[in-house]
Amino acid sequence: MADKRKIIGLSALVVGGVLFMAWLAGLLHFGKIAPGLTPLAGPPPRGRVLVVQETEIPRELEVLGAVVSKSLAQVSSQVPGRVAKIWVEAGSRVKPGDPLVTLSAGEYKARLDQAQAQLQQAAADYKRYQFLFKEGAVSPQEFGAMEARYKTAQAMVNEAATLTGYTVVRAPAAGVVAERRVAVGDLAQPGQALASLYNPDLLQVEGEVNDSYRDQVKLGEAALVTVPAVKFEARLAIAEIFPISAAGSRTFKVRTAMLNHPALMPGMFARLALPLGSSPGILIPQAAVKTVGQLTMVKVLRDQTAELRQIKLGRQIGGQVEVLAGLQPGDRVVLSD
Repeated sequence: MADKRKIIGLSALVVGGVLFMAWLAGLLHFGKIAPGLTPLAGPPPRGRVLVVQETEIPRELEVLGAVVSKSLAQVSSQVPGRVAKIWVEAGSRVKPGDPLVTLSAGEYKARLDQAQAQLQQAAADYKRYQFLFKEGAVSPQEFGAMEARYKTAQAMVNEAATLTGYTVVRAPAAGVVAERRVAVGDLAQPGQALASLYNPDLLQVEGEVNDSYRDQVKLGEAALVTVPAVKFEARLAIAEIFPISAAGSRTFKVRTAMLNHPALMPGMFARLALPLGSSPGILIPQAAVKTVGQLTMVKVLRDQTAELRQIKLGRQIGGQVEVLAGLQPGDRVVLSD
């Protein structure tokens, strides 16, 4: 009897283990609904039915870029000197010839005064020698030497005056001061940038494009440009394509046509959507898409019964959205009233 109970107990244990393993393997559903398309119970759905068709969809490549100035100029000093006065600050608007920075000019003024005194003496001697030469009191060689001395004195005055003028650094063209790089008391050297200017009417948007798209980006085609910081958006033609690629990033630069917007400044972050032609795809109205949790789905009509089908979406184009997966041409999508 005891042996019989042991056999029954072991058999029940084996059967239980087999059933448990089958349940883990998913072989026992016990009323679970298998994954797939679930028809919606009830009468045929109300609303318009859209037959899915393949259409040509314009393709775009979004690249990152920045606002740049075609006229960004570095204004530098041509003579050494200590900064005595700064006339502008960043953001100041200037006209051609407006002073930007003044350097100490004492040394140059002293040199000019000395050159003018020498010229005054040379002019008096030259005038006297002209009279003596007419009278035959001096030889042609002596008169020629005096004339050369007079012209040298004139050249020295011109040079000293030019150097003195260089102590006031002026704007070469109209524009906006992007940055000033010196302070009062700094020692400026020839060639050292003192300020930078840009023309707000000569702004462009520049972006870097991967080399693999070089054959698809064309001059003259319109790109959608956005500058999020100032909520700027416009379509601008591609005006420049740089022939040289950057060795490190394997990218080449493109620039748009000129744009003029009072809020735009060089260096601002921008995006460019470059046209890359078109390719076949599926577009459906955005209103046909339903969100169930984190899933995007549409109602598809099948045998007069609507079923929910999961789809994968791409770009939104106007009031339509691209379907990357989940629908095929010929499918019937229900558009609710």
